[in-house]
Amino acid sequence: MTLDPPLTLDVTDCGPISRARVELRPLTVFVGPSNTGKSWLATLAYALHRYFGASPTEPLLQRRIEIPMPVSEGERKDLVRTAATELTEAISQSAEPEEKGIELTASIKAAVRLHVEEQGRGIGKEVERCFGLDASRLVRAGSPGGARLLLRHAIEGAATPVEHELNVRGDGWTFRPTVPDGLRIRSGRQARLADLLLTEPEAERALRAWEAVGVLSRGVLPELHPAFYLPAGRTGLMNAHATVVSALIRSATMAGIHRADSLPPLSGVRGDLLEQLVAMTSSRPGQYRRERERERLQELGKHIEDEILGGAVKVGGLPGLSYPHFTYLPRGWKSGLPLTNASSLVSELAPLVLYLRHVVSPDDLLIIDEPESHLHPAMQVAFTRQIAEIAGAGVRVLLTTHSEWVLEALGNVVGGAGLRGRGAEDGGESLDARRVGVWLFESAADGSGSTAREITLDADTGLYPSGFDAVASALHNHWAEIAGRGGDAG
Repeated sequence: MTLDPPLTLDVTDCGPISRARVELRPLTVFVGPSNTGKSWLATLAYALHRYFGASPTEPLLQRRIEIPMPVSEGERKDLVRTAATELTEAISQSAEPEEKGIELTASIKAAVRLHVEEQGRGIGKEVERCFGLDASRLVRAGSPGGARLLLRHAIEGAATPVEHELNVRGDGWTFRPTVPDGLRIRSGRQARLADLLLTEPEAERALRAWEAVGVLSRGVLPELHPAFYLPAGRTGLMNAHATVVSALIRSATMAGIHRADSLPPLSGVRGDLLEQLVAMTSSRPGQYRRERERERLQELGKHIEDEILGGAVKVGGLPGLSYPHFTYLPRGWKSGLPLTNASSLVSELAPLVLYLRHVVSPDDLLIIDEPESHLHPAMQVAFTRQIAEIAGAGVRVLLTTHSEWVLEALGNVVGGAGLRGRGAEDGGESLDARRVGVWLFESAADGSGSTAREITLDADTGLYPSGFDAVASALHNHWAEIAGRGGDAG
């Protein structure tokens, strides 16, 4: 798993959120009361990863965004031509394909900024698709302006993180990227640029100029990995998936960048889950990852089956149809049950098992909304340990939760790793505090929206100060009051 500087999202006046700044670490947890924006911010993170991250089955950026070649506009045409000429000259004269690289000229930087702005045109539409809402409904009610998202990430050659700004108002989106000073062309991109600009006949280089600038723009945009979202209510989605076909999902979730005539019946995060489930029979396990990584993630999926589900989740095709049929085989049984007849615990965790087996790779972002749903507290604790192992195996995990048990189990995993200098309980993967970020979402008393602040593990109590203890104290005090009344009556 890479341990590069974290991606930071700084959100203002979006949905129920007044202000939140979070870092997406190897394991990130959003906790707090309902309706404070936990799932909202998770969906934003998902949309950005879907947009900038290459999907293993379809690179959404290339599929959804048609980048216009700016050769019809004189100033843009001249800018791209100048940048291509300077790039060609710099690469031709470079005798060192190494550490220092080639510094970008003012013209090249201007062309890169232009290309990044073009690439960013569709970000807002992808955000709308994932939420199933149009731009006007993504701005916090009562906000004097629009919503703003600052996306900060580290790039090679820049001394400080780069910041891009995405704004939304009722009339649409704007994207303002940053091309930092001191950006240089490193050896890997030099080779690709040389293929584009030095091997083509001079008369054809202009046709490849915009593609060459695009190679550089990828060094400015976030290099995110694919993301997968297991939304709340996935038990119902698992049971209902057989009624939804892939073509319907595409139309229902506003596929493409054009505005739909009406609001979709499904948000993108739910539609994507259904579409990925539909594709399960046509995907080969391990298709997108190296063999050893595939075996490790499959092993973790089997741990969940053995230790929590008490049986195996199976996927196969229905006779005559290229469509998946999910079953649950309890331990010791000779034949399985349709997943719709299994317990809600099984239906709730089956998607995670299937994703570990068929879809997710190390460095991908896996978002699990309310992992405690339909789980007994003992199972919540066991599942939290499994999540820690998944994060330890290299999959980046983001959880949204209301569960005291999940947070306490996480505290034990992190605290135990720090005390013993080894991994999670029972010798599991290492998960020290630097890899974990927990953010507490809280509503303002005056109704002006919610905020998020990071909370850290209390070394004395072994707990994250989430406020769950206040609920327990209030219940105890209420019982003391009731008991006191009973004593008075006697």
